[in-house]
Amino acid sequence: MPPRAITPDSVGLCLSTLHPAPYHHVREDVARMVRIAAAAGFPSLVFQRNWAASIGAGELRQLLDDEGIFAGALESSMNWCDGPDGAARDADEMLDTASTIGARVLHAACMAQTIDVARAAEGFAALCERAGAHGLKVSLEFIPLYAVPDLSSAWQIVQASGAANGGICLDWMHWQRQPGGPHPDLLRTIPGQHISYVQPTGTPAEVTTTSEAYLKQCVTQRPLPDDSNFDTATFLDCLAQNGAQPYVAYQVCNTAMAEGGAQQMAAALRANAKQIFG
Repeated sequence: MPPRAITPDSVGLCLSTLHPAPYHHVREDVARMVRIAAAAGFPSLVFQRNWAASIGAGELRQLLDDEGIFAGALESSMNWCDGPDGAARDADEMLDTASTIGARVLHAACMAQTIDVARAAEGFAALCERAGAHGLKVSLEFIPLYAVPDLSSAWQIVQASGAANGGICLDWMHWQRQPGGPHPDLLRTIPGQHISYVQPTGTPAEVTTTSEAYLKQCVTQRPLPDDSNFDTATFLDCLAQNGAQPYVAYQVCNTAMAEGGAQQMAAALRANAKQIFG
């Protein structure tokens, strides 16, 4: 099967990025921003689990159905890297919500500084097994300056897990900032079914050297993607070569843009999607 083309009308949006203070949102923000994103033309949305919890999974699913859009992913599973017991906590906390809202991908990440890779792979396998019963893929995001800092280490865990529904999340900022820089040659060797989630975003010009500073950039200072901060053509060529058909959703966390208003930011992101993927 040839790779499905990524088009402007297939690219979703992480909803919380429209809020200038996403950790301090209220219930009413969720419904308002879902409607704004739908009106802007986004076909799908990604939800942080606290955003889904604040409105309730059942009501959120009804809202999505009413707006004619769907939930692409639920973020973020964080305990799996502690092994099967941690994976069980993540599954108990997230899978019912993911299933109810109709999410297709359960996003996973690791914010620890060090991990036991073998135990983390066991945890990832256990999470994938539980998620598979709900028809979900699990997508592991690597994050520079943390315990899973690059594509190679993420792929090592996914491979060791042996999970058919286990995959990798490719955040464009992390792709740029991973140790050694982008690894297109490695990406081309990974079977396409294990590239399950892509997050388009730009990369700030300033290079940070601590995990704290990097995380702050990630959640407040991401620019829109363009040719000056991301080699879109090479990246998409890699996905085409290995037949990847990932879920794609913008992850442009930018406080200054969000302070300009959710409608303005959603419109800017849709315009960028037409520029990047048109």
